[in-house]
Amino acid sequence: MYWNFPEMIKLFSGEDKSNMLSEGNFGVERESQRVTSSGNLALTPHPSVFGDKFENPRITTDFSESQIEMITPPLKSASEVYSVLKDIDAEVRDGITKGELLWPLSMPPKLPNEEDIPVAQFPDTKEGREKQIYRNGLALRYGKKMQMISGIHYNFSFDDKLIEFLYGEFKIEKSKREFIDEIYFSLTRNFLRYHWLLIYLFGASPMCDETYHSVICSELEKIEKRCPCCAGVIKEFNKFATSLRVSRFGYSDTDEKKYNVYFNSLKEYENKLKEMMRAKSEKYSKLGVYKDGVQIQLNGNLLQTESEFYAPIRFKRNIKKGETQLTALVNRGVEYIEIRILDINPFEEVGIGIVEMNFLQVFNVFCLFEEGKFIDEEEMEKINTNHQLVALLGRSKDLMLYKYDGSKTPLKDFSEDIFEKLRMVAKVMDKNSVEKIYSESVEIQYKKLYNIELLPSERIYREIKDKERSYIEFGIERANIQRGEKNERKLF
Repeated sequence: MYWNFPEMIKLFSGEDKSNMLSEGNFGVERESQRVTSSGNLALTPHPSVFGDKFENPRITTDFSESQIEMITPPLKSASEVYSVLKDIDAEVRDGITKGELLWPLSMPPKLPNEEDIPVAQFPDTKEGREKQIYRNGLALRYGKKMQMISGIHYNFSFDDKLIEFLYGEFKIEKSKREFIDEIYFSLTRNFLRYHWLLIYLFGASPMCDETYHSVICSELEKIEKRCPCCAGVIKEFNKFATSLRVSRFGYSDTDEKKYNVYFNSLKEYENKLKEMMRAKSEKYSKLGVYKDGVQIQLNGNLLQTESEFYAPIRFKRNIKKGETQLTALVNRGVEYIEIRILDINPFEEVGIGIVEMNFLQVFNVFCLFEEGKFIDEEEMEKINTNHQLVALLGRSKDLMLYKYDGSKTPLKDFSEDIFEKLRMVAKVMDKNSVEKIYSESVEIQYKKLYNIELLPSERIYREIKDKERSYIEFGIERANIQRGEKNERKLF
């Protein structure tokens, strides 16, 4: 990129510039399964009170008919997003079938047999049919159980004032659109390098119900065939996992490794995704595109559409009629980023807290300030390895991670290096504020390095193990607590 970290800290230390770092456009998409009072997946249709799935901008479904998706509009602060998400959450709880609950965890509730899991239904229109066939294809390729995992997507873009300031300050001899793309691609490369820290701090899916074990057993069989020496360690995941959801036992892109997307430029991003959407998959082609005259997947390629590309972070652009997300990006550039690795936190009323969102803003600015060198195949291998290590073994006190100079280091030491910079960023962001919300968010997360009992993943593990109850019993308790919190809020 055009700068380095010390230079950017110095540049924004002036009181007239620091406010630009906390401003922007923010949004959240939160998925949640509807369940019965006993923790079984609800098999009822998407409530009609929420209207057409295509027309309601706040409440729709994701993969399954039982999987509610709540969407905030873009807003000017994280606190506004949190407030609106609470309102949408309350509307959902009012609208779902009496006796049903919203599942408060990312890993699924008690699931029925594969064939009984209800895929989301859409109108018999061109768009509706495409969505239907795409979901049927996902079920065919990965199994319905894996698609029942839920999470939180956090959307963000910088304020135009910040973009204008940087564009003028560094006298860029490129169009502003090219400059904006480069900013977000540089931020994304640094996000990939360090996002393992977010998995450690916010991972909240260390365990799952036994009805999901068939997915895990299938993956363990693959691991034992490819890497027998790894299998024994990975089987310890129950003790040390932070996030099964983002591990190879959840959403995984292991079949896409040879098409690694390095996020070095929009052109590379476009070419790689198009290549994956064109590449014939022997495995998926064998499944067939039609069965008994009915289309069961969009195609037999590695990706049916670009939406099937599972990445920790993605670029987004509001689309126009006739565009796909990718063509919108190519035509008009990056508008915002979508962070996709956040688990639902069962200890938060709406699955994510304001402190977490404030920390994410500090983390995004840190990723902007870092130099953002290009990623190559060797570094991407370390990035992917660190991701899996922290997701499956993050709570192990002996965990070693790969630094990008080729060395290995304890997770805590690597984290200390990052937190040193996060503190500097937060201090600059708080310069004109009395409350110091960004510095406070950093210190709250820093404590988790030396007290794992503060980690959501450890709290969940202990709540289940120490009280000798099941994953489902824990989920039902948290769901009822959240429902109670909503009722109390209405009283006042």
